[in-house]
Amino acid sequence: MKSDKAVVERRKEPRHEIWIDAKVIGPKGSYIAAVKNISGGGMEIQLPRAIKPHTVVSVSLYLNEEFVFRGVSVWTIGDYINNQWIHRVGIKTKEIVFSNRQVEKPQEKRELVERLLPTIRAAGASRIPIGSKAA
Repeated sequence: MKSDKAVVERRKEPRHEIWIDAKVIGPKGSYIAAVKNISGGGMEIQLPRAIKPHTVVSVSLYLNEEFVFRGVSVWTIGDYINNQWIHRVGIKTKEIVFSNRQVEKPQEKRELVERLLPTIRAAGASRIPIGSKAA
């Protein structure tokens, strides 16, 4: 049954589609993940383990240097793809840390992510998304 309610977009800025490996650190350990999309305000990651909403996490991207996106999980969805569970998690970014700098203001986070996009896309260009079959 189709709902008459319109979907409300709560994001304050658009997400940029990407595929890049990352390291996620949370209270129960660290995991290799993939970042599916990103903005200054947040990102969607995919990993083989669930992360409960409201969990504080750090997501590290290794580009020309390490960029650590510190934030909190907002939502999580499990998908069963190609005989394995893949968990998609929405992260709200509170701050980005790099080169002994800390960026917290929304405009500064947005500008930093937009400046990093070409490097992120180049680093993730040959990545095979989690759950897909290799050619």
